[in-house]
Amino acid sequence: MACADAIWRIFIFPKGSRNDENSLLQLLGVIRPKETRKFSSLGGPGFRRMHEVIQHVGTASRLDCWRLEARDTIDSLIASLDDFAKLEPSWETLVRMAKSLCIKYVPGQDTLPDLRRMADKSRDKVHENTLLQHQIFLLYEEITHAMNYGDIGRLEHAFPAWSMIFAGCGKHKYSAELMRYLTDVHFRYPPGLKYGVRKAVRYNILINPTGKEGHWRGIDWLVEHNNLYMKQIYSGKFSNHQIDHIINESPLIEVYKNNRRQLEKMFCLARKGTKHASPDMTSTYKKLSAYMAEKKTNERVPSRSAKYVVTNAMEKGMEMVRERRGGRTGGDPVKDQWDGLPEETEIGEDDGDLEDLV
Repeated sequence: MACADAIWRIFIFPKGSRNDENSLLQLLGVIRPKETRKFSSLGGPGFRRMHEVIQHVGTASRLDCWRLEARDTIDSLIASLDDFAKLEPSWETLVRMAKSLCIKYVPGQDTLPDLRRMADKSRDKVHENTLLQHQIFLLYEEITHAMNYGDIGRLEHAFPAWSMIFAGCGKHKYSAELMRYLTDVHFRYPPGLKYGVRKAVRYNILINPTGKEGHWRGIDWLVEHNNLYMKQIYSGKFSNHQIDHIINESPLIEVYKNNRRQLEKMFCLARKGTKHASPDMTSTYKKLSAYMAEKKTNERVPSRSAKYVVTNAMEKGMEMVRERRGGRTGGDPVKDQWDGLPEETEIGEDDGDLEDLV
């Protein structure tokens, strides 16, 4: 949830970032034209909407990169991925293209700073924004996949990058806690207890409450989920809505949930109200891919200007850490554009049940 909120802060919340035809808000407007106001509101779109947009826009954008790579390296007459598929490329060709895509469209540590130091006649500010979007979207895909499948080592490997991003977009508490976790687990515990404590902590940062593959959750999410049921759904109303009542009812929330599920099954209503079949995204991806091809979203066009240059939150966070500021850096309006936004993202009832969230 915090990662999705960070992406919203970087690419959508700044008002100047919404006007470019290749901005994230414009791209999501192609596939969700009725929800752009919700995404641009101060309260944000919520986790579920933002999560789906990151997945859908990210997938379509990467598919467009594959189209460009096939056109540039295989055949200049290739106009779509369907044309490329008809050529039946070998596995070795796909691997070679994938490596080339990583180099071209995923910026390294010095790539964006070097591009942004170039003369204006050589720069493509739109392409720079797109490269930054690719980088952070792929980091999001990595950390969500690691969490969903309980890959603790890979999850910890993603923490430093996200700690810098959190620091750079105003989520300082999240940044500090991630760094404190890594420091405590890997460096600070006493030598005699190092491996025992490390294993105990690392093996308990994720939990799989349903036992299903790909359904691991963070411990804090489970706590917030239970708080939702204890304090809101089964907390009583009017004169019963008191602390003593909540404490007495809290051990029974699983019983209440099971009773509700049994009634839903008896009346053939199970899961129909909250979970739907996976949608067919073919037409959506085609529509968005056509828009990207028309606007040259992933192509480099020298001297192309942008109405807004997206803040490189990771670079900004690294500068803050190096300078040991650990917080706001003064009166610069660009650096303080996220002031006033809440750092915590609370789980809501519409975010689904334990087995629903991705």
